Amino acid sequence: MSCRSIYRRRRHLYCYLIAMLLVYFTLSLLLGKQKSHSTFKKRHHQRQHRKVPRGPGTVNGTKFKPTIRRKKPNIMESVLNNGTVDVLKVFKSIHRNWTFNATAAEEFRLLVEKEFNTSETFLVTKRTIKINDTLRYEAERRSQLNVTSEVLDRVPEESPYKWNSFKKCSIVGSSGILLGSQCGKEIDSADFVVRFNLAKTRNFENDVGLKTSLITCNPSIVEKKYYGLAENMTEQFKKDILTEYGNTTIYIPAFTHSFGTELAFRAQDVLNSTNLRIIFPHPLNMISVKTFWKLRGVGGLHPSSGMFLFTTVLSLCQEIHLYGYWPFIEDAYGTSLYYHYFDTPDAVHPIERLQGKYHNMPTELMSMINLHNRGIIRLHYGHC
Repeated sequence: MSCRSIYRRRRHLYCYLIAMLLVYFTLSLLLGKQKSHSTFKKRHHQRQHRKVPRGPGTVNGTKFKPTIRRKKPNIMESVLNNGTVDVLKVFKSIHRNWTFNATAAEEFRLLVEKEFNTSETFLVTKRTIKINDTLRYEAERRSQLNVTSEVLDRVPEESPYKWNSFKKCSIVGSSGILLGSQCGKEIDSADFVVRFNLAKTRNFENDVGLKTSLITCNPSIVEKKYYGLAENMTEQFKKDILTEYGNTTIYIPAFTHSFGTELAFRAQDVLNSTNLRIIFPHPLNMISVKTFWKLRGVGGLHPSSGMFLFTTVLSLCQEIHLYGYWPFIEDAYGTSLYYHYFDTPDAVHPIERLQGKYHNMPTELMSMINLHNRGIIRLHYGHC
């Protein structure tokens, strides 16, 4: 066999092998695409028949909209929107034809008394503390006061208030909505009248009355208005209280913040020469009140003084009437109001008070409206 013949045979063999390889790779490629397309169709078919749990889509080719379970409408959701309040909706939610529901009032009073035992734990007394006890500050979890003989000497033997002591009570807030209300006589007709934060009554008698059975005095007022009762302010402090309220009971939250204790004791020392009675609320009672309302949807870092006293007085009074509890700077029809009825035109009050930065006044008010609508308490707005 010649060399040329051998060369031809080898060339034919190489061409044959190359052709076979090309056929093999072509078939592999075609089969791979077919398998991939089949897998895609299978997965697409599965997706089309899969149940869709949420959101709009299709089931078995049929379009559907998911069933939305809506919460029961909540009036607070309708009146609060990003910190703003629809005041007219709040006002319209208050039932106008109010009738006292003695049964509902007694049931709620028993609930409150069961939670707090107000007649025993409302105030710091010699029955509720003893020497070497510790008093935990209501607004400062890590702060506490050791009870010494000096502290014990500052408190009464027992609470002057007994459970269910009064037939009718007036609790008077300080809202500007009281101006022009002519509610003074009606407020003073109650057996027990509560006022807040040394609110003025002189020159406002027709609208807010004069009778004062108990008035609160926050240590911050002593600090800001009377400069911490510096020596030149002690007589002014005493004169203002005696002129405005006569012989009444001064409620000073001495154990809310640690800075307030010294100011409260200083105020007590200044007033000791008078016939005024000084009382200190028990911090554990205040903590219980805060927890009670937080579980019932009242937010804010700290309940207002009105909320604390209102809750306590529930145990002391059979029938409660609230005046001037309107924490807005306009009435239901958009008319501007002073934040406090005794404010001057240049008084400025931060809007944070209305938006729950410290007190959540709208949610407090809605809780009171709920009690009003059940006939447990009476909210008064407008003319008396």
